[in-house]
Amino acid sequence: MSLTLTPRNYQHSRPLDVHRWSEHKEVTTFIDKVYDDFLNTQSKENVGIKKKHLKVVLLDLYVAWLNDPELNLAVHMTQAAYSDGTVFNKGKSRYNELNIKVSTVEVVHRLRDAGLIGFQKGFEGSAEWQGYISRIWPSETLIGMFEKAAFGLFHIGYAEGRETIILRDEDKNDLEYEDKRYIKDMRQLVEQYNKLLEKTFVDIQSLDKPRIELPERSRRQRNNKPIYVNITHHDKFVRRIFNNSSFEDGGRFYGGWWQRIDSKFRKDIRMNNIPTVEIDYSSLHVILAYSEAQLDYWQGTDKDPYDLPVRGVNSKEHCRDICKLFLLLSLNASTEQSLFRAFRSELDYREYAYSFPDEVLSELLDTIREHHSEIKHLICSGAGLRLMNIDSRICEYVISEFLKTDTPILTVHDSFIVQIGEEDKLYTAMKEGYKLVTNKLGIKAKFNENITKTQLYAHGAQDRNWFLDMVASVTKGVPTKGYSMRWERHRVHYKG
Repeated sequence: MSLTLTPRNYQHSRPLDVHRWSEHKEVTTFIDKVYDDFLNTQSKENVGIKKKHLKVVLLDLYVAWLNDPELNLAVHMTQAAYSDGTVFNKGKSRYNELNIKVSTVEVVHRLRDAGLIGFQKGFEGSAEWQGYISRIWPSETLIGMFEKAAFGLFHIGYAEGRETIILRDEDKNDLEYEDKRYIKDMRQLVEQYNKLLEKTFVDIQSLDKPRIELPERSRRQRNNKPIYVNITHHDKFVRRIFNNSSFEDGGRFYGGWWQRIDSKFRKDIRMNNIPTVEIDYSSLHVILAYSEAQLDYWQGTDKDPYDLPVRGVNSKEHCRDICKLFLLLSLNASTEQSLFRAFRSELDYREYAYSFPDEVLSELLDTIREHHSEIKHLICSGAGLRLMNIDSRICEYVISEFLKTDTPILTVHDSFIVQIGEEDKLYTAMKEGYKLVTNKLGIKAKFNENITKTQLYAHGAQDRNWFLDMVASVTKGVPTKGYSMRWERHRVHYKG
């Protein structure tokens, strides 16, 4: 069957989510009908296995279409990808709870041949062209079936037992590991956190269409095609990822869409339709490096650790931004040359139009070592992942404090987002977590520009009209039609 296709941006895609699942009876009925009407062409096959793979593909196509009709799914179409560890390890794996294998390839081919999906074959990259794996999307026929389906967005979730504690080697391959008591405890907390996130509405009022286009710098490897972050109910699942084959390296919480947008958008996040406040630790990784050297940085000085000169840069603000990026990368790098490469790759030259030859970067590195002599042994030592492990344990503590009262909280590694009115509790938890993990007292924290409850009532005591206007603004905001629809849909499903 031929398809009439509109031009698509194949760069606007995400990987097929092989964890997508539902036990809802209407979903099962839908999958059975699609299989019987379109795919039941072979007399001898394991129908259960084929339907399982079909369910994963169709449910993920449904979620993608419902959230963003222009979104494509990127799917591996080679047998090797499902057997050599490219997608997951060979055989039964903790990272592949549904045991999804090469049957995915056949299911995609049969959906394409039945006219239920559009398909764009992938190709290898070259010096001139960026390669990509194959893309799929629902055809008009399948969209019509989705529109008539007797299930909805909230009937689809993830497979029971989806792994939340990930261990990776130096090449970022997922590793099997033996469960220990402390790993089980970590998993229990992350699973509890995911349950809280699942029932929490997290969105941005100003977005009629729930997606944000990333800035130019984020697309430099994408041939200047627009790249988006989709604001969706299903993009809130969080995992902890450990590195270097060790539970002592890394361990940060990854997964929420809010981690992939910048602060100018994060300030507009609402949770359960309530405005939020973001607080972040000031200069956290540098301060953690000092704590490793048994020093309490803020107890001895108020100096901004990033306030250092950079040759050829006259703007004080630019100097600080450049120094911050360079210093943080220096804690991650293993050698000076790898540091220089990483800095040149990460720097936004449109924002900071300067030249940085090796001699300038070497001079900046010497300046940092001189001003931070107490931690110079950690610079270019690859200490970054170890420091991330420390900040992940602080983050774990803060999240655990909010889970005690079932209170929504979002993490962006060294910052946290809470509903207005919860900022004092957050600040206290951040101080307690830092002290508990590092055995040091001193932290500094920065609040974003959003109004806090304390500010609201302090100003309200002086100006009653201002107070009433602000309360109305905080309560109602200015929601778009799309946002209002998403909030009502979520509210109705999770009411009570």
